[in-house]
Amino acid sequence: MNDAEELLRAALLKVPAGLAEHVVRVVDEASRLADVHGIDKQAVRIAALGHDLMRALNNERLLGIAADQSYATEDADRMDPILMHGPLAVAVLREQYKVLDADILGAVAYHTTAHAGMTPLQKIIFIADKIEPWKRARNDALDRVAELADTDLDAAMLVYLNMMVEQAVEVGWPLHPNTIAARNELLARKRASSGDRTNAERVDR
Repeated sequence: MNDAEELLRAALLKVPAGLAEHVVRVVDEASRLADVHGIDKQAVRIAALGHDLMRALNNERLLGIAADQSYATEDADRMDPILMHGPLAVAVLREQYKVLDADILGAVAYHTTAHAGMTPLQKIIFIADKIEPWKRARNDALDRVAELADTDLDAAMLVYLNMMVEQAVEVGWPLHPNTIAARNELLARKRASSGDRTNAERVDR
């Protein structure tokens, strides 16, 4: 995988400077979390280097690539095509960079929307992408996510996904089915571990 890492680092020279700087910060943050949680650092570096491989593409280009790949789009993807920049990069990573590790590819695919059944490596990439220093400096609420990430990746994920849901409702953004599935899974796990079987107060249906 050394060749893939070198090629992906070289690819940073071809993207906008701000995006390249973000990727480097995510690599650093993900590597730190990998040390904390005992995850393969090389795999984490490759996933972090590849996570925004297609982030600079515009909506029209992403939709075109989705059609070329026969990618099964959701309503949320069509409303906000940037949600697809992770999963659409998977084929490119396989074919051009010879990245075949399913865990790494899953980390890239789900780093924006999350997904049910994520592995520790995939959770690290998702979280690192959200709490890298530039983003934390602009949103104090991310400090809590970063604090939790050092001890409990699931708790950090759930806090962030709750923030995503709140912001999506407030701003009018679509929520991807993968995001909902990931949050539901984490909620179910939290309730099972705490023995909480009660239903929260909810609006009439």
